[in-house]
Amino acid sequence: MKFNDYLNEMSRGHYGAGITFVDIDETMFKTFAKVMVVKNGKVVKEINNQEFNSYKLKDGEEFDFHQFRDSEIFKSTSIPIKSSIDRIKKMISQIEKMESKSKIIFLTARADFNDKQKFLDTFRENGIKIDSPNVYVERAGNIKTGTIDGNKKKIMLNYIKSGEYRRVRLIDDHLPNLKALKSIENELSKDIEMKVIKKYNLDVENETLPVISFYALWIKSDGSLVRV
Repeated sequence: MKFNDYLNEMSRGHYGAGITFVDIDETMFKTFAKVMVVKNGKVVKEINNQEFNSYKLKDGEEFDFHQFRDSEIFKSTSIPIKSSIDRIKKMISQIEKMESKSKIIFLTARADFNDKQKFLDTFRENGIKIDSPNVYVERAGNIKTGTIDGNKKKIMLNYIKSGEYRRVRLIDDHLPNLKALKSIENELSKDIEMKVIKKYNLDVENETLPVISFYALWIKSDGSLVRV
């Protein structure tokens, strides 16, 4: 499905609200902060965001995230991916135009930054209405245990459990994160479906669309999307 089809889908008010989770590093911006792998007090390796997503610590190793939490590094070195910036700006504009309850959730593997406003300024300066009530940032790095894809799954599931959303999308460059959304779809409980059915008063026997539609969207290096 092309992006314009998503916008057309959003305009179908009877279809209900949607939620779109969007990764930040290598999805919205090309970023250059490194995570240090430290052993016995010495840096033994520097890894980028993509490597960090799947890196398994060896015995005696630990992560040093000081660059990943540095708002100045993020703001001064991040390069916006134009197609992604334009895509999200259009989605936020559509949500506002319709006065919809749909949401855009930036879902990052990072933890809190050392300067929240400077971090958010990077979005503001690229025309993204990060202060909109329909937009929020979730930081999977604040969850101290578990894998990145597992922690992103927990955050996504918390929103889905509300029963507020009939469309769930994840835009991400890391395939295990997208597989995490697919696992939510495959394991979706009847309790969650019933919440959505009751909220939107769905006649499931005559409904032609799924109770909740899931879209796992892999972003390629050129900014284009491929449904997984």
